[in-house]
Amino acid sequence: MSSEIASSHEASRRRLMFVPGEDFYFLVYTTLIVLDDLKCTSATYEFSDLRKIAYLADLLGSADDLRIALTNAPLNQAGQARLALLYDRAATRRLPLERVGDALARRGLVTFRRTEGEPEKLFITDLDGTTSLLKTSLFDAERQRMKRLRRSLSHLRTMTLATLKTRLFADHGVNTWGD
Repeated sequence: MSSEIASSHEASRRRLMFVPGEDFYFLVYTTLIVLDDLKCTSATYEFSDLRKIAYLADLLGSADDLRIALTNAPLNQAGQARLALLYDRAATRRLPLERVGDALARRGLVTFRRTEGEPEKLFITDLDGTTSLLKTSLFDAERQRMKRLRRSLSHLRTMTLATLKTRLFADHGVNTWGD
């Protein structure tokens, strides 16, 4: 009985901690899950362009949103409206994500490499701490969705932001803009 209560408590806590788009913790764990899954653990295997994570966050947080974004079938009006909402959310999430990235770098969890005229590149530097945290069962669903996303979007680690936005949104009839 006590393990059932603890499990229920953990599930409730998880729902409170990971409200997509409203919680910096959600963005932290999403960033770390993406970097860990793509094996971005050294300057040799960097993740190109932190801004892409803003567009991946909701997809990692919801199996339904991921299914809509990865479908090859034409979307109905409701599906397009949902993707448009996700796109708008991602566009507004970019600034908070930059703040999260800077905080992770200050704490030594990730390293950024910034080159003039190129998107910033980043990788995990505290492998022991982040890997042990992310391997807990708390993030099983997000890790599974990330694997599905990685299989559907080859070269996700090095893909440009424009290509990512085209493949997830524009190819489904959602208007995209800017960088």
